[in-house]
Amino acid sequence: MPKVEITGSSIKRLNAETALPVQLITRADIEKSGTTTAAELLSKVSANAAALTDGASFSDIAGQRGFNGANLRGIGVSSTLVLLNGRRLANFASPGGNAGVDLNAIPSAAIDRVEVLKDGASAIYGTDAIGGVINFITRRNYEGVDASVYYADTQDGGARKAMATLSGGIGDLATDRYNVLAVLDYQDTGSLRSSQRSWIGSAYQPDINLDSGSSNTFPANFRRTRANGTTATGPRMNPSAPACNPPATVYAPDSFVGPAACMYDYMQDTELFPDSKRVSLLTRGQFALDKDTTLYGELLVNETSTTYRISALTISGAIYPLTGQYYPHAMVPTNKTPLNVNMRLTEGGPRTNDIEATATRMVLGAKGVALGWDYDMALNHSVNKVDDKYVDGYVRTTLFDEAFASGKINPFGPSGPEGQALLAAAKINDLARHSRGTTDSFDIKATRELFEMAGGKAAVALGAEYRREKMAFTPSALLAAGEIRGEGTATPFSGGRNVKAVYAEFNLPVLASVEAQLALRHDRYDDVGSTTNPKVGVRWNPMKQVVVRGSYGTGFRAPSLADLYGPVRLGQANGIYNDPLGCIKLGAIDNTENPDYCGLQPDKLRGGSVSLRPEESKQFSVGLVLEPHRSFTTTLDYWRIKKTDVIVSPEGSYFTDPVRNAAYIIRDVPDPALPGIPGPILSIDSRLRNIGALETSGADLGVNWRLPATELGRFAVTLNGTYVFDYKTREAADGPDISALGVYTNDQIIQRWRHTVSVDYERGPLSLTLQQTYLSGYRDQNLLADGSVHRVDSYSLLDLTGGYQITTGLKLRAGVKNLLDKNPPRSNQLFSFSVGYDPSYTDPRGRQFYAALAYSFK
Repeated sequence: MPKVEITGSSIKRLNAETALPVQLITRADIEKSGTTTAAELLSKVSANAAALTDGASFSDIAGQRGFNGANLRGIGVSSTLVLLNGRRLANFASPGGNAGVDLNAIPSAAIDRVEVLKDGASAIYGTDAIGGVINFITRRNYEGVDASVYYADTQDGGARKAMATLSGGIGDLATDRYNVLAVLDYQDTGSLRSSQRSWIGSAYQPDINLDSGSSNTFPANFRRTRANGTTATGPRMNPSAPACNPPATVYAPDSFVGPAACMYDYMQDTELFPDSKRVSLLTRGQFALDKDTTLYGELLVNETSTTYRISALTISGAIYPLTGQYYPHAMVPTNKTPLNVNMRLTEGGPRTNDIEATATRMVLGAKGVALGWDYDMALNHSVNKVDDKYVDGYVRTTLFDEAFASGKINPFGPSGPEGQALLAAAKINDLARHSRGTTDSFDIKATRELFEMAGGKAAVALGAEYRREKMAFTPSALLAAGEIRGEGTATPFSGGRNVKAVYAEFNLPVLASVEAQLALRHDRYDDVGSTTNPKVGVRWNPMKQVVVRGSYGTGFRAPSLADLYGPVRLGQANGIYNDPLGCIKLGAIDNTENPDYCGLQPDKLRGGSVSLRPEESKQFSVGLVLEPHRSFTTTLDYWRIKKTDVIVSPEGSYFTDPVRNAAYIIRDVPDPALPGIPGPILSIDSRLRNIGALETSGADLGVNWRLPATELGRFAVTLNGTYVFDYKTREAADGPDISALGVYTNDQIIQRWRHTVSVDYERGPLSLTLQQTYLSGYRDQNLLADGSVHRVDSYSLLDLTGGYQITTGLKLRAGVKNLLDKNPPRSNQLFSFSVGYDPSYTDPRGRQFYAALAYSFK
């Protein structure tokens, strides 16, 4: 039998069940699930928690948009190593985002299988493989031509999707000495607007204590200014209240905006799902020089264009002159002063960004046998480029401020022709951010058998890697000068590092029933130091039907280049918050409607820090594999991970625990008229920093049961589930443990239980799959108004898919995703731009129908 290499070990072996737990997803599994992208596929993996998705990517204008990331164990996207055919890709280049591989860069049509190592592998693949490794493996040695088309649409409109794929391979490596494979894939996905879903609630839902509307409205809210004409004072007022301007500008007298003002309900005027187009080309060629030497090469080019449209630009603190032609004299009959205006630039159109992300990877290598060693070595050049273009809805700061100061732009209604012309002249179309990340590496590994042991031959793998990482960020002239209204400033940066590594792995069959895996890796970073990480694994096979396995290892994640050198910039907080120390009743003082303390979206300082320390980790796992019958296999694995010096960019915790985080909250001087209440929050410092620790543990359950064939057909059941025992953080070495399990905290949610279960049916040319994805409920981010807990309901989706083999080469697949048209459960979370539900794990598209036709020429 040929030996194969399983993710989690560099040593080829006959038995796929190693000392480490690996979940295998085959191409047939992918087809049956109806998924079309790598991100959708990994959403079915229960170990993947708090991942970054398209829906959640609306939250961060300059970092996360356009990025989808995997997050094994929920300990951070940067702690999950994503590989393509066993080698790295460059991380997503945007400096404000997350240090991880963008799943959009993985060509889903070329995937043959996915191996998910649900255990740390820092000693084998690299120090950052703390949460685990996801290895996407493409087709190899394929002959023939495949063509397929796919179309999907939702029951209620929006988010339609069209795909076309062409794959071809020629040559057989064994007989022709060569094989060349090419896969071309095109995907076009439409946007989904909030107005297309009737279940979308308001940003103001007092029954669940959600009050996250904006005071920036159209017509505008205003406050009087003091004698100096600058500092705002008094309550908010709006000339259109109480009628306001629905559906987006509404009257909510009990909300934080106050009874004389209007509130902007941005959930009625935004997108939930972006428009995107993606084209990818993957080619792989192999040529056998002789029976012992094969040359190979890979080329991947993936271009993804994503368009984000959100509500119109917020204009805060603009001073409208007393001489302005639209001054509301009727509302300010006496003691007239200029007005401090909070407005929504509705006349400028929705804020629109085009994100162009290009991933390129070239691999040239050789593998074979030499001097009794199996070897594999390659050069890898990987590039990720991200362009963020502001195409509509944004204005140039100087031009707009001058135009607004003239009084000719109307904040309270339609502007006249002169005001419209001034606004049009101030609008920009600007490639504001250009980022480029490059990873160049050379790696070599060699394996061979060593000597006989009681259980067979010992084997060794030796390897080395040299890697050069570079990243550069270039802002436009407008952004660098602070000339994009509401975007602050940005400074260019570039950085690089060299990483050198050597490792050794031993497979020791101590007895016929006991196999040990020992690995040790030493990495040297030229900017943050060196680290040595061991891995010990044991596999015990007391009988043919039972495998007991366990492992222990350590990890070390160096801060990414973006973490270290990302430019510091000032923007706005993602959420809208009440100051827990100021938006309160204190004795005779009722400060719950003070706009200086309630309904805040303060300035937020974000960016990297050269003082960051590396994250370090320890991982442990022990598991059991039972196969009482060849048609039934079940696995149960316990795991525990502890990280120290965790790198975070906090926001929500500043408002849930403002006392402990007081050093990072910048306040104005206290108002003597409000004794006992601190000064209002001016800004928060959310630059990346190290916190104390993160510790989590849980168990993975896997079931694979293939029932005997009957006259009615054949059934099979598969399940992968994860139960989390604990997930806790500590913000300081001497601080208390904060439980984040089943509680929305640290800007994410870790559900206690997640699973995906599938029931497959086959009879002749017909196949059907009913699949359920389930996530348990949890405690919401904020308490209800009476101080009680708000529970977010569990979330369960059913997908029904089917296939029919019409002829030998022609196959039809069709299905219904979200069969029961399940809406996301209600939530009062405030971190994501979309509120009323949590877009980080739910799907707002609703019931979706799809059909695909594939033809194979062989």
